[in-house]
Amino acid sequence: MNRKTLARKAIASLFMSMLCLLSYAQTRQVTGLVTDANGEPMIGVNVTVVGTTNGTITDIDGNYSLSVASNAKLQFSFIGYLSKTVEVGTQKQINVKLVEDAKNLDEVVVIGYGTVKRRDLTGAVASVSGEKLAANPVSNVAQALQGQLPGVSVTSQDGRPGATMSIRVRGGGSITQSNDPLFIVDGVQVSGIDDIPADNIESIDVLKDAASTAIYGARGANGVILVTTKAGKEGKVSVNYNMYYQMKEKPETLDVLNAYDYVYSTWAYGTAYGGTYGDNIAKYFGLGSKYGNHLNEYKGVASHNYVNDIMRSAAAWNHDLSLSGGNDKTKYYASVNYTDEEGARINTGFSRWSGSFKIDQKINKSLSFDADLRYTETEYLGTKYDVSTSAYKYRPVDNPLGDAELTTAFGNGSSYVELGRDPVSVINNYDNNSKMQRIRAKGGLTWNVIKGLTAKSELSLSRHWQETKKWDGGLEAGYNTAELTNKNGYAIRWATTLNYEVQGLGADNNLSFMVGNEVLSSKTNESYISGSGYPDGFTKEDAFGMINMTTPSLGKDEFGSTIGTPNHTQSWFGRGNYSYKGRYLLTATFRADGSSKFAPNHHWGYFPAAAVAWRISDEPFMEAQKEWLDNLKLRASYGSTGADNIDALLWKETWTTELIKVDGESVTIYKPGSMKGNPDLKWETTISRNIGLDFGFFNSRIRGSLDFYWNTTKDLLMKVPVDSSTGYSYQFQNVGQTSNKGIELALGTDLVRSKDFNLSMNLTYNFNKNNIDDLDENTLADTNTGWGSSMRLPQYDYIIRKGQPVGLIQGFKSDGFYTVDDFDYANGVYTLKQGVPDIKNVVNYPTGMSGFKRADGQLAFPGMLKLKDVDGSETVDLGDATVIGKTLPEHTGGFNFTGNYRNFDFSLGFTYQIGGDVYNANAMHSMMGDKDNALGANRLNIVKDCYKVYDVDSNGDLFLVTEPNALNALNQNAKYALNYSEYGITVSEFVEDASYLRLQTLTLGYTLPKNWTKKAGMQRVRLYFTGSNLFCLTGYSGLDPDVNTDTDGVNGFPTPNYDYQAYPKTRSYTFGVNVSF
Repeated sequence: MNRKTLARKAIASLFMSMLCLLSYAQTRQVTGLVTDANGEPMIGVNVTVVGTTNGTITDIDGNYSLSVASNAKLQFSFIGYLSKTVEVGTQKQINVKLVEDAKNLDEVVVIGYGTVKRRDLTGAVASVSGEKLAANPVSNVAQALQGQLPGVSVTSQDGRPGATMSIRVRGGGSITQSNDPLFIVDGVQVSGIDDIPADNIESIDVLKDAASTAIYGARGANGVILVTTKAGKEGKVSVNYNMYYQMKEKPETLDVLNAYDYVYSTWAYGTAYGGTYGDNIAKYFGLGSKYGNHLNEYKGVASHNYVNDIMRSAAAWNHDLSLSGGNDKTKYYASVNYTDEEGARINTGFSRWSGSFKIDQKINKSLSFDADLRYTETEYLGTKYDVSTSAYKYRPVDNPLGDAELTTAFGNGSSYVELGRDPVSVINNYDNNSKMQRIRAKGGLTWNVIKGLTAKSELSLSRHWQETKKWDGGLEAGYNTAELTNKNGYAIRWATTLNYEVQGLGADNNLSFMVGNEVLSSKTNESYISGSGYPDGFTKEDAFGMINMTTPSLGKDEFGSTIGTPNHTQSWFGRGNYSYKGRYLLTATFRADGSSKFAPNHHWGYFPAAAVAWRISDEPFMEAQKEWLDNLKLRASYGSTGADNIDALLWKETWTTELIKVDGESVTIYKPGSMKGNPDLKWETTISRNIGLDFGFFNSRIRGSLDFYWNTTKDLLMKVPVDSSTGYSYQFQNVGQTSNKGIELALGTDLVRSKDFNLSMNLTYNFNKNNIDDLDENTLADTNTGWGSSMRLPQYDYIIRKGQPVGLIQGFKSDGFYTVDDFDYANGVYTLKQGVPDIKNVVNYPTGMSGFKRADGQLAFPGMLKLKDVDGSETVDLGDATVIGKTLPEHTGGFNFTGNYRNFDFSLGFTYQIGGDVYNANAMHSMMGDKDNALGANRLNIVKDCYKVYDVDSNGDLFLVTEPNALNALNQNAKYALNYSEYGITVSEFVEDASYLRLQTLTLGYTLPKNWTKKAGMQRVRLYFTGSNLFCLTGYSGLDPDVNTDTDGVNGFPTPNYDYQAYPKTRSYTFGVNVSF
């Protein structure tokens, strides 16, 4: 090789080396720190090179490191924050501060069969994040919704573990059928959300107007609650553990009579009832000169309130462990949750196991697959819930000072004084254990066919099993009984949708369509067996293990099974969205549903809806207002939805069996049942109208929405009597109409925004006016509650009337009691003064009151219950029963304060209700004489303030007081009428205002410094304390105005705000920890 050639090669090598060095110099390692507006490091921020797939995420300290070219641009993005792009240039360290997206207009809202950015939303949708729900540690997530969402009201049954929560969206329009909203979890219809742990929830979106709900057609009339559970996200593996321990205080109890007042009132009423009752009661307690004169000694006897024996302080545990992670192709999420909650009453409790697994798999550029599997096992323990607040009725005197063996002195009320019949023994005699298992699997395939066109098909399968064991040890019946009920069912859903975003319309126009098909099928079967008279020594376990080992001669053995009616729905639906310049928005939806629950000629229902919106804040003429105006959008919608949540047999003939004798042999025949079929039965349809305004001011320091709505539900399904010659009693017909008109306000404001201290307030206000617009005059629309049995007047205490809201309480208007001044008294005879009405057929006082001499034909005497003469007939009778209460409140809502100071966080959540009435049946029952059925029972403390007609003479004997001056002296402090009427009277005196303000939750939390947790390998640790139900400001004399003992109503009719022997609510204190790895 010559020198020239060698030189050329050497120069070429040197040149190539210089090129390599130059190329290397153009790529550098860039590092930096990403913080939020408060200077706190941000974990998991996406850092990507614009136009490439090169990227990374920030670590636990907010740091990142990435190899980039000098001409590259870095984009920093994080959910809920404004993205930021920075040119690299010659920089080797790039520190970035991300600002929270205060406008939140790009937040994704879940709607029917899809999602939409909040800025493009045309319907009325309220949303709450899973983080807010989890901040309220309750076993039923529905309870955490109280006061959180405009247009959504939540009422609890009572305080029992796993209590039913009644959720109403804009009031509900049906009378005899369900007003429960449609619950959709991850696209699948479920019966409720009580089995989903709050820690598993990403968000809840509530669809309220027809523009939002019409896409669900026949199922959307009562609103739709969409629950999105957490899913895997791209990034490093994340492990989260949340735990809390909750302590429940022993609940408050009703004030009851002490030992002395109990003995005196029982003796007095027994004497008034007549016969030998008074003397025998005196002998039992040791009263009067004949039996030891011990009455005054009872003033020193301790009272035994058995409510304190059966109620207790209780505890609850909750553990939730989740794991998530993934990359650009595979994302996964798995969780397991366990809740164990003791009831505040002995022998009651609730527990739940649940597990879930989600996976999203990108198969190729165009195809992806997602799957979701969830299993839940729930167990409820408890029965005889009425023996909770009512346990005080058992005798408060443990050791009577007379003949304690003479329990027959109390007639039919002897069970209230007999040994071994105390509430603890009664509760221990019964057992009710119900276990439910649910499993649901869903798989979906998404295909991006061409640009803008996406097809998706989902198949979900679910099964449920329920086993209920009821045991009666025979304390009250005299023989033991075991009852076993098994239910099982399935549900199938197959839905396919096509979404197309029209291409080539330019920057100003956006047009998209969605069409779909959905098939639903479900069925539930039930079987039961009940046996009585098991051998002595048989335990509950023995009885259920050998349930056929009964005593057939008792005639109490039963068994049967029901093969459920399959429910099938076939649906076609579509939605179109158009946007011009992002300012003018139009949405149109249509759905056709075919349901097997209706007769063949009414299988199909058609439900259209449309909505428009105008983003006023984006108009050019609003440009000058941008400094203070962030968002202003006007919305309007109109549409119809249906309700198919009914019994599938309402349109069919019903038959019952009867055993008769033919030629001396038993033959089973079929005869018409009580309900006549109606082949013309059709859907209840709700027409919804809505106008709304969304707003945000001063960088969203003030934000919210205001909605006005008017919903009309027509073709109500109501019971109508039919000619008895048909063999039937009634038929369901479409014969009525209701309406709900209202205003909803959601308002949020950031009172303080700073690095170390932040404080915000959020408020919801709902005004809803319910009305029955039309009702057939022959409709069977009235019902009765259970207190007072057949001796309660009027017979129907809940009624439905045209021109009035649902939930009317019917009774008599109280006017106190007759006083001596209402009468002329001459020669020992009481004669009503002119203008003072007498009372007929409403009260029935015992024979002891015959000692009051009255004018011929007159019933009234001093101390008797006095009622208003409503019809002006000068006599109070059954015709004077009228509306004395309206249970539905017109004003409800809530407000909360949340904030933080450095690592400390806090929140206060209030709920309120203004108006509405609560039916205090507990008080009314204490004012009822009830013959001798409750003769030995203790009563509420209000009884000591009742009018008295018996006094004790110097010998210690009871005597009837009839002379006016003596009566006045005896009753100087009387507040209520003499409580001797054998009838139970529904009176306005105890239909009380249900208004309240409740501090629902108070939370204090502390997040450990990151330099502490980092050393332990933890990303975040937060400790917190939450107090729940800390106080309730109310004028209600009962325990809690937020009560609804009979959630299902009576005979298919609603009985809202009915308070009778409810399970009391508790105040709780929760200590918890949230750990992220």
